Amino acid sequence: MTTAFNYLLAAAVVLMACSITMAASKRQADHWVYYHFDGKSFAAGPAVAGSAFLALRNGIRPVVLTGTVKNEVVALPKGTGAVAGICYLQSSGGKLAPGPAYIPYPRVPVRISSGDTIVATTESDDQGYFTAVLDAGRYTITAGPARTEVTVEKDNTVLVPLRAGKRMVD
Repeated sequence: MTTAFNYLLAAAVVLMACSITMAASKRQADHWVYYHFDGKSFAAGPAVAGSAFLALRNGIRPVVLTGTVKNEVVALPKGTGAVAGICYLQSSGGKLAPGPAYIPYPRVPVRISSGDTIVATTESDDQGYFTAVLDAGRYTITAGPARTEVTVEKDNTVLVPLRAGKRMVD
């Protein structure tokens, strides 16, 4: 009877572990994940000091948030993904006061092309952020002199920092 009890207990533990693993993997897609720009790249977590940040969720259009605005849930069309990024000027130097590592570059036209064909155009907002929904595929994104290549996957968002210039302060 002890051996049968041990097998039954082992089976119960395995079933519980499998159900927990499945629940955890499904739960990931149901939650928002936040990213802020730190001056070089996107870092996990909301921004500090009330600056804008991105809210991402699989299969949902990315949202630029400032403060405590509710996330707007808009599903991505079938077969599409998204790009979300920031246009910025790198800022360095300055003897009197160390400032932020970057300055948002607002109202910059952003062109997205596939090969020689422009497939989408958008503009960065007042905080320098932009978003676009695209079919899965490889794209070139340009904003002013900044240029990068990305691969967009179905139901996912690619984060794109575009350094459009550098500001040196003495």
